[in-house]
Parts: sequence; structure tokens; C-alpha cells
Amino acid sequence: MKMKKMRYAIAGILTVCMIGSLAGCTRSNSGSGGSGGASGGGEAEEEAGGSYTIRIACENSDTYPATLGLKVMKDYVEKHTDGNVKVDIYASGQLGGEEETLEQVAQGSLEMAVASFAPVVSYDKEFEVMDIPFVFNTYQEAWMVLDSSVGTDMLDSLKEYGMIGMSFMENGFRQVTSNVAPVQTKADLSGVKIRTMQNNNHMEAFKALGANPTPVAFSELYMSLSQNTVDAQENPIANVTDKKLYEVQKYLSLTNHIYDAMPLVCNLEFFESLPGKYQGIVKTGAVLGMEYSRFCNAERESLILEELEKEGMQINEVSEEAHEEMKSIAQPAVIEMVGEDLGQDKVDEYLKNVESVLEEIKSY
Repeated sequence: MKMKKMRYAIAGILTVCMIGSLAGCTRSNSGSGGSGGASGGGEAEEEAGGSYTIRIACENSDTYPATLGLKVMKDYVEKHTDGNVKVDIYASGQLGGEEETLEQVAQGSLEMAVASFAPVVSYDKEFEVMDIPFVFNTYQEAWMVLDSSVGTDMLDSLKEYGMIGMSFMENGFRQVTSNVAPVQTKADLSGVKIRTMQNNNHMEAFKALGANPTPVAFSELYMSLSQNTVDAQENPIANVTDKKLYEVQKYLSLTNHIYDAMPLVCNLEFFESLPGKYQGIVKTGAVLGMEYSRFCNAERESLILEELEKEGMQINEVSEEAHEEMKSIAQPAVIEMVGEDLGQDKVDEYLKNVESVLEEIKSY
């Protein structure tokens, strides 16, 4: 990936998102605390009032890209609401794991949480299409698709479950680490006991590739690897260093098998209780946080790889030929499984829409 091109892409997306979000803030809203409607007769927008606190839970550390993005959101929201909306970030699983905090948001006992796709799917199956492996080749492709109606429609679909999707915080492409051998081809996964999330589609992908997928909670991963309960695991690069997995794993293979983002979700009732002006500011802050988390992750990955090599990990890239072989086996298996859950027509529509977006950005 060319960093210079990536920075230009981020800057362009950031500008567009800011303009779009800020434009939404200029609409007239009632200041009564609900989402409000437009005021008639050219009346001036009522001033936002009151004070609010947004608690955001995330399972990652303070220095994880997604958490750093939340800090950007916090600064923006507090500054532009003159401190009337306070944002408190609870990192490192202080309020519980992703499943727990997502449930708290759905029930209204917590305002916001960042969660991986797997826990979100337990509420809204529309997100299950993101489990299909080998769809994206670069970060730019994944970002453009999620920033299009493909991603925004998924975020909006959470309203049916009492939540609203604010943005997609960055997690990154998932890679494979192992104590058995580097993953150069599909054959290197044969019989390997690999940790996955509790996600049937992820497990199906590795099962199709000949591995023995075993779900392990993220909080228990380090111990499971150190005790040889599992031989391998798959996670974004940032988690390999964040959780010090290099201490218990020898090999890191850049399989890029799934692009993984983490939806930032908000309790719908709470969000609609905010004055309209504050709703716009919070939305803009969430988008700025998303863009910053993407920037941090992409900028840090090459540095992290250098550090992991210094720690003794052996790092290898998977050849294009091997990548295509794994794709030809794993992707159809997962497409079939997701199709059984969602309906094949929805899966086909998603893939068609992804292809349409990718065609549009080829010239960028």
C-alpha cells in the first residue's frame, strides 16, 4: 500500500464526511430533546441546552487505533458543545466484554459501545455479509465500500433493535499467527487448531481450508495460546502487539483473509433525547474518530511488523497465487452459509453493490 496515496484518500474522505455531517447540523430541529422536526416559517433553530454524558465502552487498550479514534471524537464533541456533552471512554474492557456492553447499549443502561461484527450480528443479521472472506484486497477498497450506502444502510438497520450505528471504528485486516509453521499455502493450515471468535462463518472458512477452528474468548486468548490449548489464532496486527501475542506465537502470516471494522453503536432512545444540534455534533465526532482510527492503524502497521520481528516473530506474506487458492475454497463455503441465514438474494445484492463501488473507485 502506498502511504502517500493512502493519506490523500483519507483526507478526501474526511473532508467529504465533515461537510456532509455539518450540513446535516444546519437543519432546523426542535430543542425539546427528541430528534425533532423542521421548524416552519423560517423560524430560527432553538438553542441546544442541558448537559449530557456519553459513556463509551471498548474492549481494546488506551493505545489501540479504535480507542485513539474515540479520544478524537471526545475532544470534538466536548469542544463543540461547550462541554455540555461530556464523553467518558472506558477502555480495556472496564465495563465488560463486547457482548456484554453491546447488550447494555441495547437495553439503555449504557450510551455507546464499540463492538466487532460478530456480537453485532447476534442482534442484526444484516452485518453477517461482512463475514465473507477475501472480499477486499486493500484498505481503500474496504473503506470506500463502508463509507458508501452499503455501510450506512447497515448502520441504519440497527434502529430496529433500539440502537443506531454511528460509524465504523478501525480494526484492520485479520491475519494468522501460529506456533506450528508459517502459512504459505492452504496446506499449512491442515489440522491446525486455530482460535477464532465465536462466529460460525469464520469457523466455516477455516474448516473449509482444512484447519480445526476453536472459538476462544478474546480475554482468554493469551492464556489459551500459552497453555497450547490452541496452536494458532487470527486477529488484526494491532491485537498481536496490543495483547503481546508475540510472546506465545512464533509465526505471523499476512493472509488478509477478512477486513474487520468495529461498529460504534449508540442507544437510540438516548441519541434521540439529545437536542438536534448535539446529535449532529456527535455524528460528526464519530466520523472524525473513525477516520483517525483508520489513519492510526494504517500508519502503525508497518512499524508494528518491524517491532514484532525484533521480538522474534517470523513474518511472511502470502503469495497472490496462494491467496487466490484460499479464496476459491473459503469464500464459496461462507457465502453458502450466510445465504442460508440471510437469503441468497441479499448476499448476491451485497456482493453486487460491493463490486459496483469497487468499479467506481478504480480510477482513484
